Amino acid sequence: MHRIVVLIFVIGVSIQNTSAQDHTRWGLPEGAKARLGKGGIRGNITYSPDGSYLVVSCSNGIWIYDAHTDKPLRFLTGHTDFVLMSVFSPDGSLLASGSADKTIRLWDARTGTELRTMTGHSDGVEGIAFSPDGTLLASYDHTIRLWDIQTGAHLRTMDGHASGVISVAFSPDGAILASCSRDTTARLWHVQTGELLRTFIGHTEKIKYVTFSPDGKSIATASDDTTMRTWNVQTGEERYTIADHTDFVDIVIYSPDGKMLATASWDDTARLWDAETGAFIRTLKGHASFVLSIAFSPDGKTLRTGSRDGTLRLWDTNTGMQLRTITGHTNGVNSVSFSPDGTFLASGSRDNTVHLWDAQTGESIRVLKGHTEHVAKVVYSPDGDTLASVDHSDTIRLWNSKTGKSLRILDESHFWFTDIAFSPDGKKLLSAIDNVSMYLWDVQTGQHQILTVDTKGMIFCVAFSPDGSQLACGDDDNTVLLLDTITNKTVTRLEGHTQYVHTVAYSADGSLLASASSDRTVRLWNPQTGESVRTVSMEGRDNSCIAFSPNGKMLASGGWDRNVSLWDVRTGSFIIELKAHTYPVNSLAFSPDSKTLASGSSDGTVLLWELEK
Repeated sequence: MHRIVVLIFVIGVSIQNTSAQDHTRWGLPEGAKARLGKGGIRGNITYSPDGSYLVVSCSNGIWIYDAHTDKPLRFLTGHTDFVLMSVFSPDGSLLASGSADKTIRLWDARTGTELRTMTGHSDGVEGIAFSPDGTLLASYDHTIRLWDIQTGAHLRTMDGHASGVISVAFSPDGAILASCSRDTTARLWHVQTGELLRTFIGHTEKIKYVTFSPDGKSIATASDDTTMRTWNVQTGEERYTIADHTDFVDIVIYSPDGKMLATASWDDTARLWDAETGAFIRTLKGHASFVLSIAFSPDGKTLRTGSRDGTLRLWDTNTGMQLRTITGHTNGVNSVSFSPDGTFLASGSRDNTVHLWDAQTGESIRVLKGHTEHVAKVVYSPDGDTLASVDHSDTIRLWNSKTGKSLRILDESHFWFTDIAFSPDGKKLLSAIDNVSMYLWDVQTGQHQILTVDTKGMIFCVAFSPDGSQLACGDDDNTVLLLDTITNKTVTRLEGHTQYVHTVAYSADGSLLASASSDRTVRLWNPQTGESVRTVSMEGRDNSCIAFSPNGKMLASGGWDRNVSLWDVRTGSFIIELKAHTYPVNSLAFSPDSKTLASGSSDGTVLLWELEK
């Protein structure tokens, strides 16, 4: 009988007393022993009113940093989906968060204790805002809702935009609420009555952000039409338009003194402007991907930027000099792989990088850069010396796993690679491509031969048998093909799945082959005879990834339901479900001793689970 060891980690009750060294163990789900990566930056970044703390809204929770040292202080969990926005109350005593899970949560900003959950939205809560006196909270999905902070009661709904609301902001006196929408308009509402006061028309694409100037006389809007515009609140007239960005503008904010405007764009830059005239001041350039969030420090001397590249950067607003960088916020994890000795773990990320981690401590060892698209798969060679990674731009890269040095680039297919696998002797690398062929590469020379497969569908996944005599490939014709590696001819066709096969895996001793399908079943086969051994019904669970434990006793599955399930290989019976991630599980890998299971997710993290046999 298998049991999961539940590890309990005690975190101090105040922000100031939390040990920054333990952040890989903060807010873990039951049964997990570490978290690799801090999750992708999915929402805003914001300062506490006194400038002491920096809050980052992420795919898996809310990270709180010391704004002076950049050290992580606390990680708040509770939302079951991406956190899209977090804001402090004006006095700094409360933190409110809105999430794609359709809820708003109120937290004690000092202790991190959750105080209240407010429900009622029919879609993800894209943003929230406190009124200047801290008594009201505005939130929005397709509509705008006002809430009483003391009681959590819903006060009124403002409905009038023709499409979903994307941003709201209170005027400095709290009397007016501004909103912007996918319908390309911005609107002003009377807070007490909910009456529509004015509509601003001019943008040609959805408006992503709206904010008031500190004096309340102007609003600024940022749009997917690549412009930022400012408007006169009293007359509704446009003051000026800035069209210098070359891609979507996600956010615009005023400096605390109202003299500058900052914008963030998908052109990988943030820019500063004179708020009165719209004159360009400077460009803050250094991010390797979209800049999604910005925040001025309360004194206006620095600006924080958050990017899809997983970094938070601090800039001097007077000089444009970059001062510090916070790293570790990884984007979606597509693949995980343990080194053969179990010492390291590699993960392939949607930020186009490969991350190497210490599997015991959870510390980041190095980041391998070079891919220009999402890294879809990573796998260690049998001797552990080489790491292979494949991306969505038809490129395979070979790395020295000890030094991180790039060894070779394999990119001759001109097709999209769907999977890769080392031969047991490590001399060959097999890659599946999005047609009826596979490429077999010589790891030392980079030369390849093309293997044409007798299939009617596209090949999704490949695996070598442990002895190297056979290889399996799954396709979208709902079959698994077994090929002889000497003749490269199809030996057996395994049929039975009713939808495409997206994962195949051999047991460590080669006696079983598992295939996972979109029909929500995993089938176990005898790879020598082609006979069906057992069908494991996932009981409605998705199973986009599977893995055998090296000792052959367990099978792990994970998928779109965001959890990890363990099954007894001998009986096919369900063991336990691990409530894992806030977004789909894309990859699973057991440590060589079968004591640890790693799960990689689109939430940008890898969770390590301790298993006891």
